[in-house]
This record gives sequence, C-alpha cells and structure tokens, in this order.
Amino acid sequence: MGKKDLLTAVRERVLVCEGAMGSMLARKGARVRNTAEANLTHPAVVGEVHREYQEAGAEVFQTNTFSANLPMLERAGLAERAAELQAEAVRILRQAVGEEGYVGLNLGPTGELLAPLGELSVDQAIGVYRQQIGAMLPLGVDFILGETFEALEEAEAAVRAAKELAPDLPLAITLSFSLSNGRTSMGVSGRMAAERLIGLGVDIIGANCGSPEGLLRAFGEMAAVAGDRVLLAQPNAGVPVLRGEETVFDGTPGWSGETAARLIELGARIVGGCCGTTPDHIRQIARAARASA
Repeated sequence: MGKKDLLTAVRERVLVCEGAMGSMLARKGARVRNTAEANLTHPAVVGEVHREYQEAGAEVFQTNTFSANLPMLERAGLAERAAELQAEAVRILRQAVGEEGYVGLNLGPTGELLAPLGELSVDQAIGVYRQQIGAMLPLGVDFILGETFEALEEAEAAVRAAKELAPDLPLAITLSFSLSNGRTSMGVSGRMAAERLIGLGVDIIGANCGSPEGLLRAFGEMAAVAGDRVLLAQPNAGVPVLRGEETVFDGTPGWSGETAARLIELGARIVGGCCGTTPDHIRQIARAARASA
C-alpha cells in the first residue's frame, strides 16, 4: 500500500514537520543572496538538510521556496531564474525524502504591503502566487503550505491562487503571531485568522514563527473555533538573542519538545519547527508526537 492522503493520515496520528532551512544552510556554509538560491548553487546541501530532518523523525516537508516569490527574488537579483529554482526545489526535496515523505509546496509573504497601505494590489499578489504554484505544481507535490503571513489579505491572495490552480490539493495556511498578545504585526488575532481561513475553505490552519508566547496564545484561540479543521504549529526555537555578532535562539531541543507537547494538547495534528530549529529540536518534537499516540 502507498502512503495515505495527508488529511487522512493526520486524523490517525500526529505528524511531524521538518524545521528551519535558512539557518541550517548558513551552518553548513551555504552563503546565498536568498535562501531559494541554494536550490541552484547548493542543491546537495539543501537535500542533506531535508534528509537530516527525516532521520530525526520528520514526515512532512516543505520546499525551499519560502522566499522564492517574484518580489523577493527580484530584490536579490534572481527574478529571471524564478521558475528554474522553484521547480528545482521540488526535485531536490522529493529525491531527498522519497515517496513516503509528504512534500509541501511552500509559499511565503512577498515582503510588500498590499494596497492601500502599500503599492502591491490584491490582483498582483494573486499573480505572484499563481506564478510560483504554476512553476512547481507539475513536479508533483502532496499539499500547499503558505506560511508566516501577517496580513489576512495576503494570505487570502495565496489561497485564491492555490484554489484556482490546485483545487484538489490539501491547503495549509499559517500566520505569524509576532506580538506577545497573540496578534500579528497587522493586528490579526488567532480567532480572526481561523474564522477567515475556515471561511475560505482552507483545510489546515495554524501558526508558525513569531513570538513563542504569542503563538501559543493565538493557537489556543484558533483551536477553540477550528471545528473539524486540521491544526498545524511550527514555533521558533525560543526567542532570538545576540551573542557577540551572531543571533541565536535560546530554546533548547528539550524546550521545543515540551512546547510541542503543549501544542498537541491544544489540538495540533502537525507539529514542527521554524527559525532556529535543528534536527535535534525535531527529534524531541517527534518524541512528543509519539508520546501522544
């Protein structure tokens, strides 16, 4: 028998998602203008990171394309190679984790404010995500994951593009609750996010990155109104601190495991890590997931 559909699998047990990519690339000496550039300049290193997370217990993965949308690539001088590095991310990930791994097509924010606060229109934002999804979808993915959104309007643009191009694929959207009061920098609460995303027909909702305190608070709000929606959480490894000239995260692998256990108690069915997490953190998160069975 082949692997089960993602939405079927999470009903049966808690799944573990991989952790940070950017900080792992830096640790391995891959210096790039944009993390997605590594798909072309350091493909073996990107694949190695995915495999290390799999060996630590991850089953759910995301392509190295968080910063691979056209506005982000243009700022790095890489827009002309967008489709190439987007597609290569899928190839690298699938080769690294095999058919048993759940491969997520990863979308991140554009880094632009949408009108009327900024110059990027909603239609333009939809076009940005349409381009990225269109370049990657033919390579074969198991679901689409849009993450680290702060504004619901931008998250909705990603949803609309995904629903247009891949209506039958499971869709996950997570927001970054960067404030300790459980709101995003744009003032979105966990309850507000959950209700909007559910209304848009998103299958998997949740939180990633941001403030650990804010994430836990917002995630609890989301869980209270989630109904039958699958919940996903990928916290950072604690909070960033400056040590000399280097920014590191203060959360130990044990802390990540304890946080994952709290999130699972709140209803998380997919747990992983974001900024600062390593395979050691994911190993402890996997222990927490197994203990919940």
